[in-house]
Amino acid sequence: MGAVAALFRTLLGALERLAMILSGTALLIMGGIVTASVLGRQLFNAPIPDDLIMVGLLMVCVVALPLAFIESQRGHIAVTVTTDWLPPRALGLLRAFGALAMMLFFGSIGYMVAQRLPREIAQGTYYDGTLEILTWPMKIVFAAGILLFVLRLAVSIAEGLRTFATGEAPPPVPGAAADRSEEV
Repeated sequence: MGAVAALFRTLLGALERLAMILSGTALLIMGGIVTASVLGRQLFNAPIPDDLIMVGLLMVCVVALPLAFIESQRGHIAVTVTTDWLPPRALGLLRAFGALAMMLFFGSIGYMVAQRLPREIAQGTYYDGTLEILTWPMKIVFAAGILLFVLRLAVSIAEGLRTFATGEAPPPVPGAAADRSEEV
């Protein structure tokens, strides 16, 4: 692997870890908002204004930001009843095809969201409510999470094609759960 590829992998890994930290932080903030709103409603008859909107917007962080990290750990749900019998070359080709399909699907969604961002920023669109929360900040977070995921999918495609070409299984993922298929 070249120096540029190693630098890219290191930078991508650091961005994925940062996205996971932001996602976890958003989850904690969501819990805090819900807790404070319930306590405010029960104790003072005054919930946090726009609490449902804020929690819904923070859910974008919780869902979109960890996608790349999960892909790097090969942690997405996969049904491998028949593919476990295939040789490494076929598995590499299937992995590359699956990553390409995900890249096209999620990349097109991210592109459509990113395409609307300049207009929403210029118009200052917001969610109706007491706080008039702007729509575009979380759409930027969503687009960034999808961009990071698409970059990781490109790495997965390259690894799958390398496995297909060489017949060598991809290296184990550091920190990923051990493959339990060998235990049976």
